[in-house]
Amino acid sequence: MFIKYDVYDLLELFQSEPVSVTGNIDDGVLIYTYKDDQKFKVILTLDVYQQTSSLSITFNDSIVFTGDFNNVTRIKRDDKTMIIYVGEEERIKVKFYKQVGVELF
Repeated sequence: MFIKYDVYDLLELFQSEPVSVTGNIDDGVLIYTYKDDQKFKVILTLDVYQQTSSLSITFNDSIVFTGDFNNVTRIKRDDKTMIIYVGEEERIKVKFYKQVGVELF
C-alpha cells in the first residue's frame, strides 16, 4: 500500500517541489514546505510507502500545531485546502488562505 495523492495538487498548494529525505525521490520519503507572507510555515513530511505523515505549522518559528499520522491512505486537494485521510476518514484539513489554518476531525 501507499499514500495516494496528486503530485501536481501538492505542488500547487506548497508552491514548491518536495525535497527527498534520502536523496532519491522514488524512495517516497518527502518533505514539502510552504511559507506565506504572514510568517506562517507548513511542513509536511510523507513516507509514501509506510503510509505515515507528519505535519507542523509554525508562526515566527514558534510551533502552532504538530501532528503525526499513521495509516494515511490519501491526500486530496479541494481548492486551497489539503485534506489528509487516515483510513477512509478525513482526519485533518490544512487551509492555505491568507492565514494558514488547520481543522481536525
